[in-house]
This record gives sequence, C-alpha cells and structure tokens, in this order.
Amino acid sequence: MNPGQDTAQLLAAELTAAIQIMALAFFFALLAQRIPLVGDLDVDTLDRMQQREVYLQEQMTKLLLEMEEKNTALSTMGTQALLRCFVFCLPILLYCFMWMICIKFRRVEDTCDEESSSIEKEQEEEEEEEEEEEEEEEEDDGVFSLDVFWTVRSHQEDCEVMYSLMCGVMDICRNMVSDTFYPVPERLIKVGSTFEGWCPVRNVPVFSLLVPLLAPRGHTFHLDLGTTGEVPAMYSRIRVELECTCKREQEMRMRCFLHTSAKELKRQQPSLLHSLCTTSHLDAQKTARCFQELIKKAWKLMHVSEFTMEIDTVKSRRSCRLHVRDVNKRIFYVEFVFGVQQDDTDIFLSSHEIVYRRTPSTVWPQSCVVAEKKFLQYVANHPRGGKFYLRYLQLCGYLMASLKFTIYDMKTVIMHLLNTIPLQRWHGRAFLLRMDDILNYLHCCVEEKRLDHFIVGNDSLPEEIILPKEFRASPPLNMFQHLEEEPDKYERALQDLAELHDRFTATLLYGR
Repeated sequence: MNPGQDTAQLLAAELTAAIQIMALAFFFALLAQRIPLVGDLDVDTLDRMQQREVYLQEQMTKLLLEMEEKNTALSTMGTQALLRCFVFCLPILLYCFMWMICIKFRRVEDTCDEESSSIEKEQEEEEEEEEEEEEEEEEDDGVFSLDVFWTVRSHQEDCEVMYSLMCGVMDICRNMVSDTFYPVPERLIKVGSTFEGWCPVRNVPVFSLLVPLLAPRGHTFHLDLGTTGEVPAMYSRIRVELECTCKREQEMRMRCFLHTSAKELKRQQPSLLHSLCTTSHLDAQKTARCFQELIKKAWKLMHVSEFTMEIDTVKSRRSCRLHVRDVNKRIFYVEFVFGVQQDDTDIFLSSHEIVYRRTPSTVWPQSCVVAEKKFLQYVANHPRGGKFYLRYLQLCGYLMASLKFTIYDMKTVIMHLLNTIPLQRWHGRAFLLRMDDILNYLHCCVEEKRLDHFIVGNDSLPEEIILPKEFRASPPLNMFQHLEEEPDKYERALQDLAELHDRFTATLLYGR
C-alpha cells in the first residue's frame, strides 16, 4: 500500500472518529434537553448520572490524546487544518453540553428541595389531621358512642323548622298589634335545653321561645324589683305608665291618654292599663290569653298546609303552649314565654312560673336564661372550646331522671366547672375525669348544703355577658338553701347522690 493510500485511510478513520464524537455529543445534548424540570429523579439516579459524566470526560480526553498522536502522522496541511478546526470546536461543544447538564441538575435539585419541603408540610398537615381524627375518635369512645345519648341530633333540624315557623307567626302578630295598644313583640330568642342542643333523652322536647315585649305607643314600662333585695328578684313587677303624646299625636296616630277628654278617648282603643293590667301592673295571665288569640288569628292567615296547630289552654296559664302536628303526625311542643328586658342587660322579667311556689298573675320573676345561653355560646365559640359540653349536659340529664335533683341544678354545676377548668381539658380521654369532677362537685355541694347560682355574684363571668349592677355586687345565691331548712330533703339528696353514682357506673359497664 502506497503512502497516499495510507494517508487517505488514516484521514477517513479520523473523520469517522470525529463524526462519532460529534454524534455522541449531539445525543447527550438532546438527552440533556429531555431531563424533566420537575423533581422526578431520585438521589441514586443523580449519582449515576454524575458518575457517567466523569466517565465520559475521561473517554473524551483519552480520545483527544489518541487523535493528537495520529495527527502527527498526517502529511497534508489540509487534513491538519481540518483536524485543528475540529479539535478547536470540540471543547466548545463539550462545554455547552456540560453547561446544559449543570443547569438541568441545578433545576432538578431545586425542584427536589421544593418537593421535600412540600412533602414535609404535607406530612405535618397529615399528622395534624390524624391527631384531630384521633381526638374525634377519642371523644366518640365509650359511653359517648351510644345512640341513646345522641337522639338530640334528630332535634337540630326540627329546631330550625320550628323557629322559622314561629318567627312567621310572631311577625304577623306584630303587624296585628301595630295599630293597637297591646305590648309589641320583638324578635324571638331561643332558650331552653332543646334549642341549646342537650334535651334530656327521656324528656319530651319543648321548643321554648322568649318573646321580648316593648311598651306600646303612649305607654312606658317601669320594672319594680321589690324591696326585699332578693337577687334574682322573684316577686318583681312591670308597672305600666301613660306618657304625654300631645305633641306627637299625628305622628303616633293616637290621642293623648293623659290630656284628652274621656268622651274623645272612647273613639280609640283602650289603653294597656285598661286591657292587660291589674291595677297598674302588667298581668302575665291576661297577656298570655291575649297572645293566644293573636296566634290563632296569625296561624289562619299563614295558611300552613304542612302543619296543624292547637293551643294547650291547661298549661298556658302564664305562657302560650302550642301542639304543632306535621304531615307525618309528629307532635312538636312549642312554648312562648313573655318577658321585658331590664335596661340593656341580658336579664329579663319573665312570665315563667316560680318553681315550687304560687306565682301571682302580676309577678314577673327575673330570669337569667338569656345570660346562661350567652355563656354556653361563649364556650362554643372559644378557640379551645366547642360544643362538647352538650354531651355532658345530656348524659347528666339522662342519669338524673326521676331523681329529686333538677336539671337546672346539674346545669349549674357544669357551668361552674366550665368556667373553672380549662376548656381544652374537657375533650377526648378527659371524659372520665370530667365526669368525676361533676359528680364530686355535686357531692360537695350537697354535703355543704350550698350550690351557688352561676350568674348571681359570679365575678369570673365573661365580659360578653351584660348584667345589672346588683347581680355582680350581690353575694352568691344559695340554690341548696332548702337542704339546710329541711333535713328530710337533705337525706333524700344523699340517697340520690348514691343512686346517681350507681347509674353512671351501670352506664359505663352496660351502656344503659
């Protein structure tokens, strides 16, 4: 083989090697472009790629050295110039390739960091959710999982239906008395255990609604709390007085009761003093009968086809008790209780009967039901609160059936403890501890023959509850005073305490 052939073969071999190198470089450049921008490469893959990069660099260096050795054998200047040009361009191409690889690796690492941080956040959120689920499971453990304590859930929808229905009835009543001199009903207030969400299981739910009353035009209400200094006042009254309306007769569409002749006054309806008052005080029984008639007329005007209504006149002496029946023949007991607000406070003079006492028709005892409801709402809205207290109230109401203790006694005990023990300690596994606190607190109150009223004389109430000055300044009212005065009731209370403990133990063991 002559020298010219050797040179041609050598040149062809070198060009073939150069083309292979360029093809290899182009392939890896394309590979670099296809590296994903999201962090789907794990650490092992990245390590293998880096090792592959070092290996390729070593192979490229070795190939360049071989090419330089072979270049010395070339005899023509054209071939040397071509090879020099290729050798000059090749590092630039490799540099571009490595630069692209580095950028991709950095993007991958950044994405991996972001993913790792997002994964950590997700893990933390999942852990928090698991903790919340565990707390919910803990709260549903044991006695609270029994359906017997959760029939109250069936009343929640009924509460909204009854409240909406009765608001419609009272709106019509308000329109009917707008041109009369009867008390004007305001927006209904939900009160009582059913609307609070803890109606005792064995009790028939009663949807109690407080009807705040305003004095009609030309009249004013004055609250006479009595002279005994008792707080809350059991024998308070609502005194009705007439006011001069001479300068506002046209505006108020009436003649002044004070400065108009009796002959002219016969042309308008009688004043409240002559319709619903006894002497000069608002009569609770007359007021209840008046609203019974108004509600009957309002019901007819509503044309409610889904419900039928009748008034229980036997139990509606000082209130208005309705029997509402739906299309499924279910009966709902609704009770309207009337009241007059004391200034701008959460205390009302109410038409409620005084427990265990005869209540004269002109007596309107002071009621704390709105203030107590606001306290329970405060607990429910507290960041560490919630409606967990409903379970304790309902369970205690269930256990106290047929005992001499009243539901209000137990409610008072629980409210005292809610105001003393941090709210976060009432959840989940703390159930047995809190129930033990409740029963022990009641036991101590019976032994000491003293249970303080929750509202009267309580300096630790939330600021949201607005009370008259005498309520905060008065010493606490003893709700167990009767145990001190009547030894027989004290002995019965001790027996009921033992029975209460036995019932709670049986409920834990047997679920009943």
